[in-house]
Parts: sequence; C-alpha cells; structure tokens
Amino acid sequence: MKKKLSIFASLFAAVVVMTACTEVEKTETDTEQTETTGETNSIVISGDVVSEQGGCVLSSRFSPGDKIIFRNNIVDGTTGEQVVDAKVQVHLSTGEVLDMAYGEHGDDKFWVVAYPVTAETPTGVLEYKVTASYNDASAEWEPFNVAPSKLQIVSDTVATAGPAPEKAEEEVDLSKVETNQKVEIIGVNFDFKGANDEKTFYVKAGEEVTLSLKSEEGVHGLAISDLKVNLDKDGEVKFTPEKAGEYDIVCSVFCGAGHGDMKAKLVVVE
Repeated sequence: MKKKLSIFASLFAAVVVMTACTEVEKTETDTEQTETTGETNSIVISGDVVSEQGGCVLSSRFSPGDKIIFRNNIVDGTTGEQVVDAKVQVHLSTGEVLDMAYGEHGDDKFWVVAYPVTAETPTGVLEYKVTASYNDASAEWEPFNVAPSKLQIVSDTVATAGPAPEKAEEEVDLSKVETNQKVEIIGVNFDFKGANDEKTFYVKAGEEVTLSLKSEEGVHGLAISDLKVNLDKDGEVKFTPEKAGEYDIVCSVFCGAGHGDMKAKLVVVE
C-alpha cells in the first residue's frame, strides 16, 4: 500500500511540474506576441519650398523662368532615423506627379525635385501635396491652409511690378536710445514683434541679455546666427553680446510659405 502511495505521489508531482512548465511557456509566448503586436511602422514628412533664383530662397510666389524647388525630409517614426530609400512624390493640382530624389544639397541631405514655371503654367494658386511610402508605412504632407502658405503663379507683368516700396527707416541716435537687456519676442504667422509691435530691440554690449520667445500663432523658433543664439521652441536663452552692431533675428523652424518673412533686429550699442 505504501509503495502504491509513493508511486501516486511521484506521478502527481510530475504532473504539477509539467503543468507549471506549460504555464511558463504559455506566459512567455503571450509576452512575445504582445511585444510583437506593439510594434508599429510610421514615417514623418517635413519640408519647404524655395526659389532657384537668388540661391534657393524660401518663396511662395513664382513667375515664368523660375523653378520651384520642393525640399522634403522623411524620418522613420520608430527609429527617428532619416529614410533614404522611400518612394517620395509631389502631386500638383495640374495633375502632374513629380518623383523626388534623395541626395546631398549643401551641408544637408534630403529629398528634392525642381518644377520649372513656364509661360504655359496656369497662373493662380498651385496646390500640392507630398506622399511617401517606405516598407509598410505611408504618409502625406500638405502646406498650411492659409494664403501665405499657398504657391502663387503670377505673370511676368505682375512679377516685375513688385510690391510697393517700403518706407525708409528713421535714423536713431544710438547714444540716446533706451536699451533693455530683457528682450521678449512674440511669434505669429508670419511675423516677429515685441509687446508694442516693435521689431527692433536695443541692448548694451558687454551685458547679459535674456531673450525669450512666445509663439501666439503657429510654431516658431528664432536664431541670431552671428551671435550663435538659437531657440528651437518657446522659452528663453541668455547670452552676452560683446560687439556693437545690428544683428538679424530670423525664424529657425519652418512654419509655412511666409517663413522667410519672419524677421526682427537686435541692435547692440556701446
């Protein structure tokens, strides 16, 4: 009898061990399946449009003889790495589809294609979108749905007429100007300004400056390249300008076709 009980106990223990192993394997399998299911494929598109004339300057207004240069960056949303082997195309409202090519342009590498504007190109708004496909992922990118972001094709007559001349700036006596080492800039589409709509800010050389940015419309950054000052988002930065002079403040984050118009000026006085 004791021998039978011993055999039964051994068999029961073996069953328990096998069941436990099965549960462990099942748990590991479930974990692997959950981790696999959690993986996603995505790509992110960003870009801008420049004119070939004048050395690839940001623009939204083009006339016959000009070339519209579409520039885009494609990033793997999972790894954050730039995608170099995607299929990227620009789709125009004219029905044309342009294949973009990846390559080196200046110090950067991105996707680009040129579209020549001719006398036969219809005038008015030229709508477009950019599509990209990579592995199992695809995405579309379109400019902001605001007038300054729309591409405008104009005739030679309109192009040569140009905008009305700007008023000459009044000369300022820098020896009497009031300086403020705390510079607060507001960003809107598509302009930089101070609290009183001023676009020129005066600071003293050799003293620390606190420069802040607040975007009230759109997403912006700012940069003063000659002073090595940069803000990629709302916030503040401190720096000490040593040399007197005038320094351009520009937007450092692409915000639409009016991106190139976002300018202000920092004047450093002795």
